Order: sequence, then structure tokens, then C-alpha cells
Amino acid sequence: MSHIPPQGGLNGSHTPEQIRRNRLVFLGLVLVVAGLVAFWALGPYDTKDQSSTLKAGDCFQNIGTDKEAKTKKLDCTDPHADYKVLKMNKGAVVDTLACSDVPGTTGSLTQSDPPNWFVVCFKKNDEKGKK
Repeated sequence: MSHIPPQGGLNGSHTPEQIRRNRLVFLGLVLVVAGLVAFWALGPYDTKDQSSTLKAGDCFQNIGTDKEAKTKKLDCTDPHADYKVLKMNKGAVVDTLACSDVPGTTGSLTQSDPPNWFVVCFKKNDEKGKK
């Protein structure tokens, strides 16, 4: 006569302590993943881009990357204010054309996200860290 093992339920090979431990390990992993997702979504850093609010005379820091710049507007004497806006050209698309007639321009920032197209022409901030 053959013996068919029971389906489902507790298996004699797992003790209640092992089951409890496995559940705690699983809960811990879920909490770690949830924490990482929350950290990524909320982050402890300011990621709000203020590029569209810049105007001539404003100073800013790039809190993004060179390829995806995000600006944080600062007082020009702030030690982190690396750049000074020379011209904000709303509606412009090509930075080389928009900034070619602005004396002193050393760089530009372009946003080509319709309908908010603009180019910011800037230079290094000479007032950085002066009070």
C-alpha cells in the first residue's frame, strides 16, 4: 500500500519557531524595501528646480548634474551661489543663438519642455562668498 503525504497545512519538517523566524525575516525585508522606496520618493534633499523663476541678476547653484541641471536660487553672496544670470530668454530654444549677443556669457541652461521653453544665459558669480 502506498502512502500519499497530506497536502497543505503544517509540515512536520518545520517547527513553529522556524515558521515564526521566517515570517519575521520576510517582514524585515518588506520594511527595508518600503523604507528604500520612501527614501527614494521623498528624499532628504531639495530637488525642486527653480530654473523657470530665474531672471537677470539672480544667482543660483546647480543641484542637478551637467546633463540635467536643476537650479536653486540663492543670494549672490551665498558661498554656494556659483552662477549669475545675465539673461532669461523665454520662448528661446537654441542656447547658442539666445546667448550669442549677451556679453560675458560663459554658459547656458536650456529647458525644452513644451510649452515652457527658455534659455538662461549665465556667468560665474563674482560675488560668491563676499559679504
